[in-house]
Amino acid sequence: MTPSFPGQPPPDPAARPPSWAGMAPMNAVHNVDSGLSDAYWRAEDASNKRRERQKWGIPAAAAVLTLNLAGFLTLPLVVSTDTSWVYVLAIMIPSIVAASVAFGISKYRGNGPVVDFGFPTSWSEFGGDVRTGFAWGTAALAGGIVLALVVLAQTDLADQAPLGGLLGIEMPWKVVLAAWVWLGAPFCEEVMFRGMLWGALERRASGPRSGAQGSSPQSSFWSTASGLLGNRWVILIVTAVLFALWHREGWRFVVLLWGGLAIGVARMRSGSVAASATAHSVNNTLPALAILLVA
Repeated sequence: MTPSFPGQPPPDPAARPPSWAGMAPMNAVHNVDSGLSDAYWRAEDASNKRRERQKWGIPAAAAVLTLNLAGFLTLPLVVSTDTSWVYVLAIMIPSIVAASVAFGISKYRGNGPVVDFGFPTSWSEFGGDVRTGFAWGTAALAGGIVLALVVLAQTDLADQAPLGGLLGIEMPWKVVLAAWVWLGAPFCEEVMFRGMLWGALERRASGPRSGAQGSSPQSSFWSTASGLLGNRWVILIVTAVLFALWHREGWRFVVLLWGGLAIGVARMRSGSVAASATAHSVNNTLPALAILLVA
């Protein structure tokens, strides 16, 4: 049975064929009793609306991520991070600026953040996103703990000193940093990765169709490649890998990759960055607590 979005006619399967929900483990969203079908069709409708007006793509997403990474690399070189508040702001500012630019790009070159990033428009949608995010965030956290224990058992971290830079921070700023790691950073990073990057890759699925009259074998190849890149399962893997690499912590790569996959599934199940941000926040609970406990 194909569910309808509340207040709207049932989606036309010919016009909007399901892109991923029929594939396990996503086929449950077709079941009205699952409570997930409305969210799925909202995501499908938003995806179609997004493609018509979205004028930003991979270059815009790359610019946002580059801006963020450049901020992390350059700020310690131009300001002294010996002071607590400077250290904390140097961690926060690059992500805040990058996320703000992402919002600006969406507003002026797309459909706005609500459509482009799938933000909820009602409390019921918000509740569904939070439930989905909490479930997959718990999976990310639990799996991450197991993987971290395995990695730590085989890795010498004597020269890396995790959290060593926090030893001299005053407690009020540790609280601010912990709140940032728990809530602020997940939101900004999800806008960048599961918002901008995900949306840019998803847009590839609406590129030139292969087999069009007069198309050459080369154009057909690129059309096929473009469609593959726009497949949500490929998007899930690509965003997770880049998310893990972006953190630049070699010893945690496997942990971050698992987290990126679980968080990405929350985005894929709901169609909303709100769900992936919730999952990311749950996943960051232990690091946030660790910051407060560092002596």
